[in-house]
Amino acid sequence: MEQIFLKMARQEVDKKYVGFQPNSGSVKPVHIASGAQRCIYGSFNRSKSIKKMALVSDSKGNIPKGNEAETIYGQLVENEIIEDNITLNSVESMRNVMQRLLSADKGVFVVNALNDSMISYSAGSKYFLTSGSGAPYERGGEFIGSIIRGYCPELASYIKGLLDQANDPITLLFEPILDADMEVFSDQNQYEDIPAFKDPNESMQWFLNGIKDGGICLLDNLRSHPNPLTQLRLFNFFCVFNLMRYMTLLEAFYCGEHVRPILLDFSGASPSFSSVARASEMSYTQIYKSINRFYAWGYARWLDEKGYSKEELLQSETPVYEERKAVSKASKEELDALWLLAKERAHDLDGDEVYLTFGETMYDMLALEASSHPVTYLRALGNLSGILYPPDKLHPNKRFVVSQDIIEMLLRCCVNPGEMISGMDIRRRLWDRFGIIVGGSQFEMQILQTTGMILQIDEDALDENFSSFAKMLESMDFAELMADGILQIRLGGAEK
Repeated sequence: MEQIFLKMARQEVDKKYVGFQPNSGSVKPVHIASGAQRCIYGSFNRSKSIKKMALVSDSKGNIPKGNEAETIYGQLVENEIIEDNITLNSVESMRNVMQRLLSADKGVFVVNALNDSMISYSAGSKYFLTSGSGAPYERGGEFIGSIIRGYCPELASYIKGLLDQANDPITLLFEPILDADMEVFSDQNQYEDIPAFKDPNESMQWFLNGIKDGGICLLDNLRSHPNPLTQLRLFNFFCVFNLMRYMTLLEAFYCGEHVRPILLDFSGASPSFSSVARASEMSYTQIYKSINRFYAWGYARWLDEKGYSKEELLQSETPVYEERKAVSKASKEELDALWLLAKERAHDLDGDEVYLTFGETMYDMLALEASSHPVTYLRALGNLSGILYPPDKLHPNKRFVVSQDIIEMLLRCCVNPGEMISGMDIRRRLWDRFGIIVGGSQFEMQILQTTGMILQIDEDALDENFSSFAKMLESMDFAELMADGILQIRLGGAEK
């Protein structure tokens, strides 16, 4: 049989079953924003005016050819864009401010020819939508944007209108040099060929209902919000959270396994001193192990679909990451040992168990050979979005401790403007729309019991976790504890 190339297997599994490649530890929320907005708007801007004006130099201080301050100043004067009394130094200072503004999320890499594949602007209008050509970090954004566009078209339509208005402060700053050279973005339905969407099971229906219900509620809240950039920021947190949630549900979509709950920790204590913190840590562990199992299943299916027999796999040479890529002696020995162990385990197995054994080993080998893998992608997004804690990259044991920005997004997806709901209502909506558990209710205890976390946490600790959550909502002016002890949650505002 032909030698197995791990990179090819990963690409084909991601394309067929996932819809994008979650294989980078460098992904940032701004990449998700850029991809989702381009997909929802349906076009992007080819104009180079913003790049020439605002992209001054790369991280080493090198200036792209043709983008020197004198050249740009001369063009501004020639086109009568600036007043006569504006000096070259003033323009140069402004350009540096513009670059820092558009790269606030560190998603802009200045390269020669100012290639769009390395540019994800921290901005919010149609003028700042780039092509994303060859930009792998933005594919996840395009994917979740296409799902929102398909299953919550009302929210997608509103976001498109917001991008079209282009009346936010950043756009107004750039207004003198803006021009639109829009080109159609055709790949707007990226989920349609994915098997989980073509034949949705109960878990997929639940996920899509959460996007629909949460998206409609968020839409009602955005309409009553005065700041367009804040609206887009809240929308991007909605995209990021649901993209992460999609990844956590892959095993449930394809293998019929339980949905793994996201237990939010409001204890304010370390896992050493809080059973809730330990259980939240376990919640994260269960989720990444679920992702691991899905990929093992995916590689098993890939081997089966390629037509490899048990005998061929038992006699096969050790897979490599990609063809003609050099492998160190130490790495080769480690990969050989893993593959030999897989052969020994599979020797007395039959049918799907054979493929699953080799699939698990392929996932382990990819974790060793590839620069990144799906759990790294999930962790990077969670760290930078304020969903996972501790936020540093190196800390291996994460738990779900969310920032106030994420709390606001979750509430605006669960409470309509002017609506008043109880503590019990918010628990149910957080679960139905985001798979989130906070604690203090019997139905949440039942959910946790099905996942095995019941052994790590008691009802009193969960009650206290919800009380801490309620206090945070009160401090944010989103809730009030009434005299009878009933929590009432209300965001205020009314639809325009």
